[in-house]
Amino acid sequence: MKLAIFDIDGTLTNTNDVDNDCFVKAFAESLAITPINSNWAEYPHTSDSGITDDIFQKRFGRAPTAAELTQLKTCFVSLLKGRYRSDSANFTEISGASIALEKLKREFDWGVAIATGCWRESALLKLRVAKIEVDEIPIAYAEDGLSREEILQAAIARALSRYEQISFERIVSIGDAVWDVRAASHLKLAFIGVGAGESAERLHQAGAADVIENFIDYAHFVEALGRAQEPS
Repeated sequence: MKLAIFDIDGTLTNTNDVDNDCFVKAFAESLAITPINSNWAEYPHTSDSGITDDIFQKRFGRAPTAAELTQLKTCFVSLLKGRYRSDSANFTEISGASIALEKLKREFDWGVAIATGCWRESALLKLRVAKIEVDEIPIAYAEDGLSREEILQAAIARALSRYEQISFERIVSIGDAVWDVRAASHLKLAFIGVGAGESAERLHQAGAADVIENFIDYAHFVEALGRAQEPS
C-alpha cells in the first residue's frame, strides 16, 4: 500500500491568509505579545507549536506554560469562528480537494493521512467549514511536535496503525509551502506542491518537481502521485 499525506492550509483549504491574520491577532489579544514576525519561513520550525515556542524562547527565555497555550488556542479559534461568521468565503476548499480525498480513500492501493502544522481544534474547524470530510483519516497536528518532520512522522505512524501495515511501499507528501518541501526532503519522501503563479515558482525553486494548481483534474492528480519524486 502507498500513502498520500496532505497538509491543510493552502493545500486542502484556502485559509492561509485568514489563519495568519488570526494567529497574529491571537498573540496580541490573549497574551499581549506584539509585534511578532509573520514571515513564518524564518522560524526554525513552521508550525503553530514551533512558532509559539520560538516566540516565547526569544521573548521570555522559556517555553509557554499550559495555561498560556490554552489562552492562545482558545482566542485563536474564537477569532477564526468570528471571521467565518463574517465572511465564509475565507474558508473555502482548494478546488476539487474534498472529492479528490473521497476518491483517493476508495483506491485499493492508496491510504490517506493528514499532517498539519495547525493545532488540532483550529485544523478541524477549518476542515469542517470547508466541508472536507476527514472521518477515519489519520491526522497529526501541531500538538504532535514542533517540527514539520515530527508531525509527518506522527501521521505516518497513525496511518500504519489505521491501515494495518508494517510499512508503506511509497509515501507522497502534498503541501503548499517551502517548509513542506524541506520536510519531505529531510524525510526522503516524494512530494507534490500545490500552488499557482508565484507560489508554484517558489515551490519549484525549493526543489519540488511536480506542482499542481488544484485537485479538479483527479486523473492528473493521481498521475502526479505516481511520478512524484523526492525534492531535489
